[in-house]
This record gives sequence, C-alpha cells and structure tokens, in this order.
Amino acid sequence: MTNLPKMSKRAEAALEVLANGGRFVNRLERNSYTGREQFRKRLQRTAAWSSTVPGIGAATFFELEKLGLLVRDFAGGSSVSEPYKLAA
Repeated sequence: MTNLPKMSKRAEAALEVLANGGRFVNRLERNSYTGREQFRKRLQRTAAWSSTVPGIGAATFFELEKLGLLVRDFAGGSSVSEPYKLAA
C-alpha cells in the first residue's frame, strides 16, 4: 500500500488493523449512564466485543470512507449492526 493518499495517524493505525482482518462496525449501543441508545462506529480487531480499538471511531471511519477504502460487508450485518471491511 504505497500509493495511499495523505491521511491522519489514526487512519493509518485503523488501516493496519483492517489489513489484518479487522472491521468497522456501526452498531446500536446503549449508554449505561443515560439509558439512551445511539449508533456508534467502532473499530474491532476481531468479531468479539472485547477487541474494540480505543481512540478510533467515527471521524476515522468517515475519513477512510471518503478515501474509498471501506465497503459494506453484507455477510455479517443485522438491523442493528452494519459491518464495514477494507475495500479490495
């Protein structure tokens, strides 16, 4: 991946995780403090909840999506979860 456009350090870190089989997930989550449910974008190393990468979220997701590096993964989605993977 030498012909990549200029991007932030977080986007570079996310790209590394995605290249190793990670994925972004837009998932409905409940805030334990307020009880409010919202969609959140999380970068995950694997499919497990505990593998969420801290500090990388929506801004990085939109940066990579704008560059055309993310595509929707229709194999593992549901009505409350949309996975995205690295574009081939």
